[in-house]
Parts: sequence; structure tokens; C-alpha cells
Amino acid sequence: MAEKLNWKTWLTRADQYLNSASPKGKKSKFNASIRYNLLSMSLENYIMAILDFHGTMPTNHTYTDLIDGLETVMTVDENLKQRLLKYENIQSICSLEKFHIKQPTESELVDLRNAILQMGALAHETCMSEAV
Repeated sequence: MAEKLNWKTWLTRADQYLNSASPKGKKSKFNASIRYNLLSMSLENYIMAILDFHGTMPTNHTYTDLIDGLETVMTVDENLKQRLLKYENIQSICSLEKFHIKQPTESELVDLRNAILQMGALAHETCMSEAV
């Protein structure tokens, strides 16, 4: 039976993607491109948790679309927003005309991960504190 998607499921999956991309105390088995995708999936799931918790969805799944959707339910710290958006175009794989993949650097992955950790903390705080 398929797992029902709700804010709790989104939050759990986000944590799992984040942990897969950067296991605690261990070096990842994955190359930079795969880690970027896992981090991106983590970001998407954290934002989806918040949006689902508030009963809404984004218009699409790019970083910009996700953050735009998030801004319909809360104020997003401008610094965090800009940190995340600068990594959106490392891989543009949804358009056949503008298909682009760049290998992220380790420093980009570290900064992206730290920004996603902030988003994860926000997601946990938002969903868990208001769910009680």
C-alpha cells in the first residue's frame, strides 16, 4: 500500500534525503552530482511539508517555485532565500531546451547543505510547534 503524503511524510522524507546526502560523521559514498540531487530533494520535501501543513502546494518544483510557494504562507529570511536560489541552476533538467548539468563544488555543497539545514529547522519548528 502506498504511503499517504502529508506534512509528516514530507518531513520524514526530507530528513532521510538530507541524511543520505551527508551521513553524520561519515564521508558520503555518492559523487557531488548525486549529493546535489539528494540535497535538492531534501529542500523540496522540507518546503512541501510546510506548504502541506498549511494546506497549499507550489505551482512547480524548481527552487524558485518552491520558495515562491513558501512565501505565500510565511516570510522567508532574505539571506536564506538568496543562498538557496544561487544553487538552483547547478542542474536544470526539466526543460529539454535549456537542459544543463554542472558538477557542484564541495564548497557549494557545504553551503547548500547548511542552508537546507536552516530550512529543515524551520520546517520542523513550523510543523511540530503548530501541530500540538
